[in-house]
Amino acid sequence: MAFSFEIAFDILSMAVSEMIGLQFIVDTFHMEYKTVAEKIGVSKQTFQDWIKERRKIPQPRLEQLSKLFGIEDQTLFQKELLQSEESEILMTYLTKMDEHEEIEITDIDDHGNEYTTTQHYSQNRQLIEYIYEGQKRERLMEQVNALLNADPNEENENLKLFEDVVTVMQNTNRSKSTAMEIVLYYLVHRVNEWGMHPDYAKYEHKQFFEKLDKLFEETGIKSQ
Repeated sequence: MAFSFEIAFDILSMAVSEMIGLQFIVDTFHMEYKTVAEKIGVSKQTFQDWIKERRKIPQPRLEQLSKLFGIEDQTLFQKELLQSEESEILMTYLTKMDEHEEIEITDIDDHGNEYTTTQHYSQNRQLIEYIYEGQKRERLMEQVNALLNADPNEENENLKLFEDVVTVMQNTNRSKSTAMEIVLYYLVHRVNEWGMHPDYAKYEHKQFFEKLDKLFEETGIKSQ
């Protein structure tokens, strides 16, 4: 089943009205409540009670629902979903309903000889990749929101930190932005990545990170 961007947006727009994960999942998979209830062996009324949160979903039923929809995280069925979780469910559906076909492609090699290769084509691949890229932004925003709303009744140091980061990013002084970028790279990525980010090679050559290590050591700040 090929999907369009418009249909995907329609599904994600269901988040505007509050619903638990079970309802979002069933609607995303275009299944009737009665059909799902029959497949897992419960009455339609019981299923409606789960949707309306009048009753909790028993663990054996959660396992059946997980298997039916191919969704491993069983907590998603009876909670209000984050936007990134809705995107994950939509990608699961698109992957499950995807249609694949083999396409023969004719090309010419460096010696002028014509050859044919067979490639597998996924109808939903482009849409899944688009949703995945959006999901990365959604997760980042959710993480930022969680940090900003931590301890709402107390002074939030995270808020001050984000304000400073935004101030630097909005500043037209490129030197300030560069300084923040390379320090953040040092703190987050340098010890976790294989190799060296090409944009920062010149700073490594100038022993910037070595000097920063020494500075942290001298001042008693742990960088790892």
